[in-house]
Amino acid sequence: MATRSLYVFSLPSELLDSLAVRSIQALPADEPKASHPATAEPAPAATSGIGCPTCPGASFESIGEQRAHFKSDWHRYNVKAKLKGRVATADEWEGLVEGVSSISGSESSASSSSSTSTGKRVARVLGRTHLSDGSSDEAAEYADRVRRAHLRTAVIWFAPTAPIDSLGLPLETQVGVHRALFPTFNQAGDYLGALRELQLGGAGANGLVDGSEEGEGERRMTLLMVAGGHFAGMVVAIRLRGKSERQDVKGAGDVRILKHKTFHRYTTRKKQGGSQGLNDNAKSKAISAGAMLRRYGELALRDEIRALLTEWEDDVRASERIFLRASTHGKQSFWGYEGAVLDKNDERLRTFPFPTRRPTQQELLRCWHELTRLKISHLSEEALAAQDEAYIASLQPKRQAVSKPVAAVASAVPATPKLSAEEEAQLERQRRLADMVRKGRIDALRPFWEKYASVLPVGAGAESLGLAAASGQEDVVRFFLDETQVDPAHALDSGKRAYELSSSKGVRTVFRRAAAERPEQWDWTAARVPAGWTEEGEAEQSGKKAERRKGLKEKMKAREAAREEEEAKEAAREEEERQAKGKADAARRAKEREGMTGPQKLGGKQEGLGGMTPEMRARIERERRARAAEARFGPR
Repeated sequence: MATRSLYVFSLPSELLDSLAVRSIQALPADEPKASHPATAEPAPAATSGIGCPTCPGASFESIGEQRAHFKSDWHRYNVKAKLKGRVATADEWEGLVEGVSSISGSESSASSSSSTSTGKRVARVLGRTHLSDGSSDEAAEYADRVRRAHLRTAVIWFAPTAPIDSLGLPLETQVGVHRALFPTFNQAGDYLGALRELQLGGAGANGLVDGSEEGEGERRMTLLMVAGGHFAGMVVAIRLRGKSERQDVKGAGDVRILKHKTFHRYTTRKKQGGSQGLNDNAKSKAISAGAMLRRYGELALRDEIRALLTEWEDDVRASERIFLRASTHGKQSFWGYEGAVLDKNDERLRTFPFPTRRPTQQELLRCWHELTRLKISHLSEEALAAQDEAYIASLQPKRQAVSKPVAAVASAVPATPKLSAEEEAQLERQRRLADMVRKGRIDALRPFWEKYASVLPVGAGAESLGLAAASGQEDVVRFFLDETQVDPAHALDSGKRAYELSSSKGVRTVFRRAAAERPEQWDWTAARVPAGWTEEGEAEQSGKKAERRKGLKEKMKAREAAREEEEAKEAAREEEERQAKGKADAARRAKEREGMTGPQKLGGKQEGLGGMTPEMRARIERERRARAAEARFGPR
C-alpha cells in the first residue's frame, strides 16, 4: 500500500467500503459469550398513557394511580433491584411474591404497617430472588468491564469483511484509527460512519466540505504544546500538499502547514522541575534573582501564547480538532480570561493519546503523523479474542470490598506456634552458650557446660567449636578439644568442619597441636586438619625462619653497602669532573687576559661588534686605531 493511502483522511474506496468495526462492543448482540452472560435489559415502558420509568410495562389512567404505584412493593422492589441491573415485570413480580403474604401495607386494610417493616419485607423478597448470587454478579461485572474496556481503548480498530487483492490485504487484517479524531460515541458501530465522514471531499467533523483551494472553508486542525517554558503551535490543513505546491517548512513533507510558531521563556530551574508559580504556591515566595526571572518568564510566556491565539483566532475556530498538551497550571494560558479564544468545555479539545516529548516543531510533525497514519496489524481471530479476554480481565472491578482480600491474606498466613516453658528455656540456654563462645568468656563457659551439657541438643558442642573457630577464640577452641572432647570431624549445619571455619593462624595451630598430641583420638583427616603440629616442629620451623630472616638481613646490608659505595664513587667522579672543568675555565680566562693590551673598555674585542650596524662598527674601529696610534707614539 502506498504511503498516501495510509492517510486516515484519504483512504482507498475499496478499503473503506469493505471495513467493519472490530471492537469489544461491536460483537453481535444475539451471540453473547457463554462464559460471561450479558446483563438482561429491562422491557420497554408503556408508550401510551402515564407510565413508570422503573417498572417495565406499567401504565396508568391517572396521576393518582401512578402515585399509588410508587408506594407499592413492586415499585420499591424494582428501585432496589435496578441497582443490580435487573427489574421485574408485572408477571415476574406475581411469581416472586407467591407464598409471601402481607408484604406491604398498600395491599392490606390495616394501617399499622410502616415503611420500615415494608422495607424489610421487600428485602426478604430480594433474598428469595437470589439477585446477589455469583452468576448475576459475574455477568454485571463482566458487562461493566466490557463497557470500560470500550471507553479506555485509544485506538478504534476496523477489519475488512473480505480480502482486498488490489491493496494486498488478506482477510486477517486490522486497521486502527485514533479515537481522538472521532466525536464521542456510546456504541462502537457509530465509528464506521464517522470514518467515512472524515474522508476528504466529504463533510468533516465541523460540517464543512473540503475544497481543493486554500480558503476559509478548508478543513484544518490545531496542535498546541507547552511544557517547561517551551511552546510550539501549528495549524495543519487536512488536505495533503500537491506536487506543484511549495513547501516552506523544512521536514514537513506532504503536510501543508498553514501556520506555525515556537518560542521559549525561562520558567523552570534546571534539573528542578515544576514552574516557579507552582513552587511559590507550595512554599514561601522566593526572593532570589533567578526566581524573579522565572516569574517574569511565566508572565511573558502566558502573554505571548494569548497574543498568538488571538492572531490565529480564525484558524482555531475553523479547526475540526484542537490537540492540546499542557499542565493544569499551564492551561491558564489558553482559557479562563476575558476574550479567550478557547473554551474549557469545547468539544473539539483533545489531549494527545500517546506520550510526547519537548514541544518543538518537529515534535508536532511527529504527533501529526502518529495521529493521521493508519495502523495496520495482522492477527488471527483466536489471537484477537485472546487479547480481548486478557484486556477485559486486566480491568479491576469498579467496586471492590477492601475487607475480603485482607481477611484472605490474614487467614493464609499460618499462626506461629506458641512455645512451652521448657522450649523457651532451651532456646535461652543456647543463646547464652553462643554468646559466651563468641566473646571468649572461658571462665563462665566451664561451669555452664558442666551444668547444662547433658540437656543441650545433640551437636551443640560441634556447633560451639565451629563458632569459636570462626570467632578466633583460641582458649575456647582448646577447651572444647582438650576438656570436653568434642569431635572436630563432626559436620556442621553448613556442611563444613570446625577447622575450615578458623579465622586466624593461632586457631589453626591449636587444631594441629591437638592432632599431633592425640593422633589416634579422632579422625583428623575427616576433620580436614593438616599434619600434626608439635612444639619441636614449631621450634624447628621457627629456627629455619629465623635463619632465613637473618640471611635476608645480611643480604640487605650487603646490598645497601654496595649501593653506598657506588654512590660515593659517583660523587667522587662528579667532583673530579667539576674540578677539571674549573681548571680549564681558569686557564682559558688567563689566556684571554694575556692577549689583551691597552685599554679594552671602548669597543672591546672584535667579536663584540657582531650586533652593531656597519656605521657603528666603522666608528668604533677608527677610535680603536687612534688610541692604538696614540699608545705607540706616546704623549708629546
